[in-house]
Amino acid sequence: MGVFGGIGGVKTTEQKGIFLPAGNHELVVERCKIANSKVGNRTFFIVESTVTETDSDSIRPGARASWVVRLGGDYPEMALSDIKSFAVAASGADEDEVDETFMDAMVDGAGDLISGRKVACTVEEVATKRGGVFSKHYWATLEEEN
Repeated sequence: MGVFGGIGGVKTTEQKGIFLPAGNHELVVERCKIANSKVGNRTFFIVESTVTETDSDSIRPGARASWVVRLGGDYPEMALSDIKSFAVAASGADEDEVDETFMDAMVDGAGDLISGRKVACTVEEVATKRGGVFSKHYWATLEEEN
């Protein structure tokens, strides 16, 4: 076997975005996808985006950012509610239009159905009962400038 033996059976790695810190951010959505963990059999909804503006010193415009939501878990209704809030803001759809079929289309294939859409995201850090910190994301449609 040559030095590249086995290369056909491996996957390439992708650049991963960092998590958004507390603050107000303007983002351009790159894609949405579903990912399964390699360990623990967990499923995640992931939004990949690029920061265009921010008031945080922890991240700069041009940075790639990811929002990751665990599906199922301890609070499945909260996760779905947060995802629906994002979907409404990013797509411009009415809340009653966002259903399972709508979300399947959003993550189908390359996940680029809403690629290029601009959204505002406010992140607040909330203390958990167990002493940890949870980042709560509030999504809004970013008005296009004429």
